[in-house]
Amino acid sequence: MMWVPSIAFLLLTLSTICYGENPGAKILITEQGLQKGVEYLVSEMISNNTVYKLPDMVGRENIASEDMSYEFTQIEMVKFHHGTVSSRWVPETGMHVLMENGKAIINSNWKLDSWLINDSGSCVLTLIGLSVNIMMGIRRIDPGVPSIYLLDCQSSVQDVDIQMLGGVSYVFDSLKEPIQNVVKRSVTQQMCSSMRNEVKKWDQSFIQLNLNLTLNHFIKFDLSLVGNPEISDLYANMGLKGHFHSPNVSHSGNAFSPAPITIPLQNGAMIYIGISQSSLESLCFAYYSAGFFTFQVSQMVGSKDLTTSELANYIPEISQHFPDPTPVIIELHSTRPPLVFLRPNNMTIQFGGSLQTHVYPSKDKTKNIFSVNIVATFQASILLAEAIGAQEGSHAANKGQKGDVSEKRVQELFHDVVMPVVNEKLAGGIFIPSKILTNATVNIQQGFVILAADMK
Repeated sequence: MMWVPSIAFLLLTLSTICYGENPGAKILITEQGLQKGVEYLVSEMISNNTVYKLPDMVGRENIASEDMSYEFTQIEMVKFHHGTVSSRWVPETGMHVLMENGKAIINSNWKLDSWLINDSGSCVLTLIGLSVNIMMGIRRIDPGVPSIYLLDCQSSVQDVDIQMLGGVSYVFDSLKEPIQNVVKRSVTQQMCSSMRNEVKKWDQSFIQLNLNLTLNHFIKFDLSLVGNPEISDLYANMGLKGHFHSPNVSHSGNAFSPAPITIPLQNGAMIYIGISQSSLESLCFAYYSAGFFTFQVSQMVGSKDLTTSELANYIPEISQHFPDPTPVIIELHSTRPPLVFLRPNNMTIQFGGSLQTHVYPSKDKTKNIFSVNIVATFQASILLAEAIGAQEGSHAANKGQKGDVSEKRVQELFHDVVMPVVNEKLAGGIFIPSKILTNATVNIQQGFVILAADMK
């Protein structure tokens, strides 16, 4: 019966990003998404747990006019078919899950004791028409972790067939029907009791979750809930902090104030994920704080070896100092965190950095020819859409070791050498990998982007 709490696990761990008065990201799961998740998890839990132990059944019963004590111990469910499963959201509460017409096969030891019969053995119980009807609540508790709890549980078994093994089994022909009634009643009571215990175990595992995840040595990712899930009869809407940050660098200088995210139910998808502009900027800031965003242009253009000859096409005066082709390395250093701008049907990334050009006249020598500040603006789509392209510019050129360098010429160099490579990489869009989502579409709005998808 562990599959039911895992439904909440799916809902509360698919969510993505942010932090502030508004959540930086939201995940909205529709009723179709809930149903798909329930069906998947029921199948997975059953296939991964073919043996499930149940509590002992012990008591006294008047059977065939005899006061008889009974014991069914070492009870193991060895096969289970869940039948039909349906689910729905319960507004402002959680979810309702109904499993009907299930079937289970249980192995057990038995013992009967009265003044007439004192015997024991083993048996095979077949439960027919097994139904479980539960209602679960979902909420947030400090410090932003999910909590699940069982609100209601009803279970029933239509019929029980018992095959007695061992003992003087011929005696039980007259006792079979009353024993079946005892087992039927006891199993019905035990199912909800077991369910309640399982929910408590899963809730404890949620409480102990560390939702400030370490993605690598440089970046951490806060996935804690910012509030209780908003649940209607059509969907569950959840917001998380999801703030990216570098653990050893103060991020106080990076204002994080996500705008409200509104997710409209447009194309009947199972899951909608809204990601704010502030969330993406926090990722850029975290990588910048960790010392990333330094690139070698020669690596960006593949195996092409740059020399002063290529630079002389744009900056002729270089040939005066290096008449023979001399190896050149151009490095692009970010001087501030990249900025992300989300506008209707457009994502723009602005990169501000320093373009530093070094020449290597010999293995042991290096010279800085020039350094120029560059501001490049890239416009891209997400997933399968084609990139719009890139625009570039430069601020006032700095004086290098070989004299003044024309800002316009450096701009042309950057445009002809770097931009084609960047545009080629953006041409297919920015892909979001996922093993569980399909039929994904993206809608970029002012300040946030919405991903709509189905579950595989």
